[in-house]
Amino acid sequence: MTNIPIHAKIECTDGDCGKSTNVIVNPVNHQVTHIVIEDKSLSDNPTRLVPVSKFSSTAQYQVTLSCTKEELAKMPVFIVSNFIQESAPGMAYQSGAAYTFPYVINDTAYASVKERNIPLGELALYSGMWIEAKDSKVGKLDELVLDKDSGEITHLLMREGHLWGKKDVAILISSVDYCDGKSIYLNIDTTTVKALPALPVKRL
Repeated sequence: MTNIPIHAKIECTDGDCGKSTNVIVNPVNHQVTHIVIEDKSLSDNPTRLVPVSKFSSTAQYQVTLSCTKEELAKMPVFIVSNFIQESAPGMAYQSGAAYTFPYVINDTAYASVKERNIPLGELALYSGMWIEAKDSKVGKLDELVLDKDSGEITHLLMREGHLWGKKDVAILISSVDYCDGKSIYLNIDTTTVKALPALPVKRL
């Protein structure tokens, strides 16, 4: 089994290229498809969606990619700014009245909305996302554990910020009921989570 850290330093083949902020997973086959990277040295947009095929190796706090910083910059952005049209507040017109330039009041305003560029049908997981058992919150997500042969997610790993102190808690993916983008909900209770055995894991 191997681990993929979610909030980690990212290294390209030619140097530091930011940090990871999200992991994109396919909820059907439980496979990681992309990692989201934030590199503030990129002038146009600091976020990039990097396919898992670009992974070279992982450590507890670092992911190394098999691409250069220039190649990373050409990958799709993750946080996209869209502009939506909205009416300015407080504007009203008398029914049936018609005005022509220069008496037309432009009451159209535009609001910038930031959206995540998540591939269709997939989910974005991030470090610190709450994990909730059937009866209460149990902790926050730190890492994903993958089967080294199939690449499927086998466990969610909580290393810190959970109910059981310094013990690493590994939760079987089959214990996940659903994810709403903000929290991961389990189909087991807190007592069952506490009784989960320790899991030996390696990194790429």
